[in-house]
Amino acid sequence: MSMDLNGQRVVITGITGGIGRASAERLLQAGADVIVSARSQDKLDAALAELSGKASGYVLDLLDMDSIAGFFEKVGKFDHLVTPAATSMFAPIADMDFDAARAIIESKQWGQMMTVHHAIKQMSKTGSITLFSGTVTQKPLPGSSMFAAVGAATEASARVWGLELAPLRVNTIVPGIIETPVWSGLMGAEAGAEALNGFASVLPVGRVGTADDIAKAVVFLIDNGFVDGESLVVDGGHRLI
Repeated sequence: MSMDLNGQRVVITGITGGIGRASAERLLQAGADVIVSARSQDKLDAALAELSGKASGYVLDLLDMDSIAGFFEKVGKFDHLVTPAATSMFAPIADMDFDAARAIIESKQWGQMMTVHHAIKQMSKTGSITLFSGTVTQKPLPGSSMFAAVGAATEASARVWGLELAPLRVNTIVPGIIETPVWSGLMGAEAGAEALNGFASVLPVGRVGTADDIAKAVVFLIDNGFVDGESLVVDGGHRLI
């Protein structure tokens, strides 16, 4: 993939997760100036130390409206927004932890909405916003009702915002099963690896996805100015089985 994003400023809200980091690396390789965030200065400094190119960043708490507003004031004018969110939970409705469920809504839905609300004050009208959902919005997976609900809300909101904010483009990436630290965080290292191996054995492409698979989609949606209001599924054929 050879794309020229020289002169483009891209904000990625979150750099400590696999997809955020891989996206930053791809965008830097394409020549973009990349501004990233983390919830603490230590995590931000560690992430920036591993990136090469025009990378900078600021501390950001996606659950705090004042933190979000202050972040974008520091960023100033920019072109593209990418909002990966690593928070997740799995629980059947009969055993739902409603405090954890509320936290998912606050981080993945309210957090994204507040981010977009403040970001557009600084964004180029010829830029783009890339949001994130998940294929559980289209292929049910037991225990994923909260993740599916907030993902569906994101996809629907993106289409509305694509009209409201035109000509600024708004798209959603819908990842399938991706090998990121989320799995070990949810299940523990051994159980997470076992689950990923199980998915790999049944997916049509014969493997689970990587963070870089999703990062390539991020770069595509930023680069292609004729894609708008799209929910781009990157799932290795998961919906086919």
